[in-house]
Amino acid sequence: MTKRIVAEVVKLISSPRTTGLATLRHYPMERRIYQRFGTCGFSLEILQSEGDKKRRFYVLVEARARGSAKGPKKSYERVGGDVRCVIAEDVDGVLKYRVLRGRYRNMAELFKSVEEVRSAFYERYRTLKPGVAEKEIFHVAGIPDDELLLGV
Repeated sequence: MTKRIVAEVVKLISSPRTTGLATLRHYPMERRIYQRFGTCGFSLEILQSEGDKKRRFYVLVEARARGSAKGPKKSYERVGGDVRCVIAEDVDGVLKYRVLRGRYRNMAELFKSVEEVRSAFYERYRTLKPGVAEKEIFHVAGIPDDELLLGV
């Protein structure tokens, strides 16, 4: 993932205005999925508050190795690929989109970037919802159930 994509997503997560986060806990499975299919991704929901004003962001990151699902493969570990990050912001009930694109050289570089985002998520998540998060499959803090877009 490019540094620009990582920086943008980490900035949204780490903002002092971030009062809510949600994601499915899927990181351990993403490596396995990528090894088999050459593609993987994750999504986040981020709620930011400032006074009475709330901003809601939805983030979808997808990575696809060059040549994924085409022809026989032993591994995708040394194959580079493309990353697409879609950031949707709910503005007065209308979703406005920004699309960021990047490339990665190999699986190690991709998952190093994913780890940066994951670390930022859990650092902020633990401040919003202290306690043990390891047993949760769906992580949510600060966003009421009836307002969640992400579902299980």
